[in-house]
Amino acid sequence: MKKIIFTAVIGSLLATAQATAPSSFSAGLGVSTLGIGANVGYKINNSFKVRGVTNYFKFNKSVKDGDITLKGKLRLFTIGLLGDWHFLQNGLRLTGGLVYNGNQLNITATPSNSHSYNGVTYTPQQIGTVKGNIKFRPIAPYLGLGFDSGHESASGFSFNADAGVLFQGNARGKIKSISGTLANNTTAIENVKNDAVKAINKKSLIKYYPVISETLN
Repeated sequence: MKKIIFTAVIGSLLATAQATAPSSFSAGLGVSTLGIGANVGYKINNSFKVRGVTNYFKFNKSVKDGDITLKGKLRLFTIGLLGDWHFLQNGLRLTGGLVYNGNQLNITATPSNSHSYNGVTYTPQQIGTVKGNIKFRPIAPYLGLGFDSGHESASGFSFNADAGVLFQGNARGKIKSISGTLANNTTAIENVKNDAVKAINKKSLIKYYPVISETLN
């Protein structure tokens, strides 16, 4: 269902741009650290432009972290409304805006030895397999600097590059289940969740997600 929505958004964005004058409207496809994306833009004047952007990507990975086997499913999904300020009235731009942030990480973790969660030690038999997810601020600010090679051109293809930061904020964790003997113990579930959230929030790249993108319009 989410893939259908993503495809529909891309289609509607491109269709809107194609139905309007090329001198003011633009549309493009690209890749970034947020995934594969599409965008439409409207040039108000030589100083200002507004853009709608959407990105999507999925990635599965299994790793061994000490005495814990982790299986992670990363989903990146964002929709943003951005404003570009071409402060020199050329291709250089300062960009800011708000992004719907559907990024999340689904995790399955199985400890093989006793492990301390939130300061309390539990055995593998007590915890079993943990299933949960990590989400972030649903509406996240974005700030970046970029370049649009076609800003001063009325038609033709243009190359766009951006570098910025998506301010996701602190991670928010949820434990769906643990399968061990403490499966119904709310304290154990909360301790596992708090331990995971604390570990993730120590990573500055999570709170301040770097965004690097290249787009062809």
